[in-house]
Amino acid sequence: MIYDISFIHPVRMKSIYLVIAVIIIALMVSPIMSNAGTVNAGTSNHGSAISVNNYVNKLQNVTTPPSTFPTVKYYYGNDKSCTITTSQWTSIFTNVFDDRSIIAYNFSSNSTQYLIVFDITYQGLNPYGVEYVNALSHTGNLSKTNELKAFWKTANETSLVSGYTNWKALSAGAFPGFSWSKPKILPNYLTEEYVGAMVAVVVSVFVLYFVFNRRK
Repeated sequence: MIYDISFIHPVRMKSIYLVIAVIIIALMVSPIMSNAGTVNAGTSNHGSAISVNNYVNKLQNVTTPPSTFPTVKYYYGNDKSCTITTSQWTSIFTNVFDDRSIIAYNFSSNSTQYLIVFDITYQGLNPYGVEYVNALSHTGNLSKTNELKAFWKTANETSLVSGYTNWKALSAGAFPGFSWSKPKILPNYLTEEYVGAMVAVVVSVFVLYFVFNRRK
């Protein structure tokens, strides 16, 4: 059966077209809005799949870090070596990761801040921790100057947090060594995407209104 729609008033037809156009624009914009806050589940440094929910549950079980951290030995120069013990790890965090002039996010208020370098069990290093210690081996012995140099050597390397370098991940409150870690601070470019999408919708509505309502 074929329906004759010629009886619909032209103004109403224009309104219908406008509504359809707005719906189409909204459907085009919605992926941008939804993907902006998406965090993909990834794998831990042990290779096992872990979801964001499991990550949250695990962190709830790790209320405080252990009293001692793994001892890590690295080599530098020709035949020199340096051992990072618990006291040295504490010093590294004080000199580097807790310095707000370097990292905007305040990790020191988070009991799990040592997951910046350690795995979820605190028994070994995560991928970023390995990168950092490797950078120390190309820098020298432990000192505040060398610890900072090692940090900047790895700062612009790609982190496991999708779309972030190590430094940007840390500044956003995410652990760069875990792909499932969720940034806690919305980056400026995502804010711009939200604003840009909304502006595009508003401008499109006005343009379509004048196009469909212009005088013949």
